Amino acid sequence: MTSLPDPKAVLLLDEIHGALLRHDYPALGPLGQALEAELDQPSQRLDAAAVALIRARADRNAATLRATTQGIRSALRRLAEVRQVARGMVTYDRTGRHETPDPGAAGGPPLGRF
Repeated sequence: MTSLPDPKAVLLLDEIHGALLRHDYPALGPLGQALEAELDQPSQRLDAAAVALIRARADRNAATLRATTQGIRSALRRLAEVRQVARGMVTYDRTGRHETPDPGAAGGPPLGRF
């Protein structure tokens, strides 16, 4: 029994996954357009197994994209923290939240650990 080749949509989903892993974000636009066209008018007949395979790859890509988005957001937060520190002293309160000391405040206890 010979197995049929993977549907073109699966191959495109694999290419999208590879682009995400390589951080090749410019490639996502054209690949997404090609995938949309393929799903709109498949180049081959899709049976239930092919549809399940497409769904599994799409779910994998969605999880990868969520993780990528979370990583980008974390990096942006960290860059904002670094910029804040570069602008002046930053301390933390007892709950771990940022405190920016008021340089004009006179007296009183220290604002946090140094």
